[in-house]
Amino acid sequence: MHQQRLPPPPPTQSKKRARLSTKQRRIRQLEKDAARRTFNGNGMNDSLPPLPVTQDSNEGNDHAEENDDAGFDTLFGHPYGALPYGNIHFASRPSSSDVSVAADGQPSSLSSLWHPDKVRHDGLGPNLRQLNDEQLITILSFVDGPTLASGICCASKFLYVAGHHEELWRDLVLRRWGEVGFTVRDPHDTEEDDSGTLGRGATGCWKDIYAWNHHPSDSTKAIIKRHSPISIQGIYSDTFFRSWLCRSFALQPSWLSTHTVSSIPHSEMTTERFYKEYEETNTPVLIKGASKTWPAVQQWTRDYLLSVASEKRFRATSGAAPLPAQFTLADYLNYCDSSTEEAPLYLFDRTFATKCPQLLHDFDKSLKSTCGWWDGETAEFGHDLFGVLGEGRRPDYQWLIVGPKRSGSCFHIDPNCTHAWNAPIIGRKRWIFYPPGVTPPGVFPSPNGDDVCMPISIGEWFLTFWDQHVERRKDPDVRRRPLECTACPGDVLFVPHGWWHMVMNIGDDDIVGGVAGGDERGVSVALTRNYVSGSNLSDVLRFLDSRVNQISGCRDRGEAIQPDDLGREFRKALSEVKRCTSESLGEEKKDDNGEEDKGRWTDLLERAERKAKEGWGCDAWVDLPSTCPGSGNADKGNCGDPSEEKDEPKDGTKSSILARAKQSSSSTNGCGASAIPASSGSFSFSFL
Repeated sequence: MHQQRLPPPPPTQSKKRARLSTKQRRIRQLEKDAARRTFNGNGMNDSLPPLPVTQDSNEGNDHAEENDDAGFDTLFGHPYGALPYGNIHFASRPSSSDVSVAADGQPSSLSSLWHPDKVRHDGLGPNLRQLNDEQLITILSFVDGPTLASGICCASKFLYVAGHHEELWRDLVLRRWGEVGFTVRDPHDTEEDDSGTLGRGATGCWKDIYAWNHHPSDSTKAIIKRHSPISIQGIYSDTFFRSWLCRSFALQPSWLSTHTVSSIPHSEMTTERFYKEYEETNTPVLIKGASKTWPAVQQWTRDYLLSVASEKRFRATSGAAPLPAQFTLADYLNYCDSSTEEAPLYLFDRTFATKCPQLLHDFDKSLKSTCGWWDGETAEFGHDLFGVLGEGRRPDYQWLIVGPKRSGSCFHIDPNCTHAWNAPIIGRKRWIFYPPGVTPPGVFPSPNGDDVCMPISIGEWFLTFWDQHVERRKDPDVRRRPLECTACPGDVLFVPHGWWHMVMNIGDDDIVGGVAGGDERGVSVALTRNYVSGSNLSDVLRFLDSRVNQISGCRDRGEAIQPDDLGREFRKALSEVKRCTSESLGEEKKDDNGEEDKGRWTDLLERAERKAKEGWGCDAWVDLPSTCPGSGNADKGNCGDPSEEKDEPKDGTKSSILARAKQSSSSTNGCGASAIPASSGSFSFSFL
């Protein structure tokens, strides 16, 4: 009897799930791979700033579309083709025509093992691909230049991109030639490559600098071509893309349009008004036209600076660089023209007056005549009181500042409780201030003020925290709102002590016809001095007593008074300064009985001492009982609000600054800003 074959039973629900979950398993594995490689910033994570699509698109800006295009140009403009890691989900599988078939009619194993991150997967092999990109860069940082260029970069497509990471070549240059100096090729010397097209031309990279200095022979240099990047498809890396994004974003007009710092014409400013309305109240002010007659403003051009200081060496540093660098001014200007870094080296030289006395002569006398409130010889209310210690013994106080466009300094508080003035000479500067005790968004100081966690570059802060900053402008308490301004050549800005501030060099042509952009090459030059006056003397004295480990500007100079002795020596020198009826003759003033009068600054010092004992005059610093002057532990550092002690673990351990940053970033106040206590401490920025 013929037995009829029964139809196969319908698939069970478990088999359906197994079949349907094949794609889900692949996606889950992809997510696991991303999570595994996220540890140091690679993969899908929230640390990558958003693309620079204009925030002005809803404000009737005629150029919004052009600015949006700039955002897409940034996305697809990475010189080596890198894209943010999230783009891996759009990676296309090989087409059917690309799938090879084995003898048994099944797809070959090579096709079945297709990986969406194929360039990385195949280019690193089974061992190296287990590392995330940050770890890979760390390993490559131990490789020497010739091996990196001729070995690593030639090994695979992915290693070609990784091996050309700018920071690798920057560190190689600084470690080999940073102390002795190195030559930067003039970026305007362009040449044609073998294909007949121009090389990088007016841009450059650290690999070019390495190659130029690695081959000292003129005959060899004559055949050195500038590096021309090759764009590789299939590179997905937040690590590689982030630095490109943070250095190539388009400036938004709204970032530069707000001006809330008081602006006073120079003709309306007097010494008494400056002291009473601004220094005594600790308020920033932009004095328009105060420096327009200075020889520095009128004469300093690129050619003039090169004629005065072309071969002089200056010190440049960066928060992202492992070492400082010594540049001749000519080489540094070439570097500024060609720099394409996220955090470029910034020339911040404290010895320029000794190296080039002419540069000092070009502004010092004019400063005293045009801004009498900053004349230490005649200022009625006391100015530059650290000057009583002598030029070599005092902390550093004046700097020549030079940097490429988009360079500047991230948020900081000026050192040693000092006030400052800043005068742009070439190029404009964009300033953002936060009042004492009000921490800027994205800035997380430790409770004792010794450390601070913040974005590594100005670009990253603008891209990541600008929306929070805009919300801070709406704070119901006007006293807590940030202030902003743009300082131009001819202006002088007063920077009060204790204020957080950020500075970005924007040049004169970053906004062209209302559209962000302009010529990306260029240089910014400025002068600045920090000083002590009667208005901040009490806080300076208290700082010198209770913040010994944060005193800066003297530790690396043998002739300078060291931090442990600075407070005592400063008081002694102030009390010994005599009043004079004639500065030129040096005649000591006598009272009505013919006896020697008390010192010139004795009354000022006595008042300041009384105020210092009463407490801080500025909210940027708050003492804990264990660090108050006279407690025996006053030199342990700056402290936050005493109430913060209640939040520390009961076992006595301190929460890390990174943990505090994560906790604070997860909670926001009514303005959308990080909910860090206003008195969580401060950060003393060192100019060493």
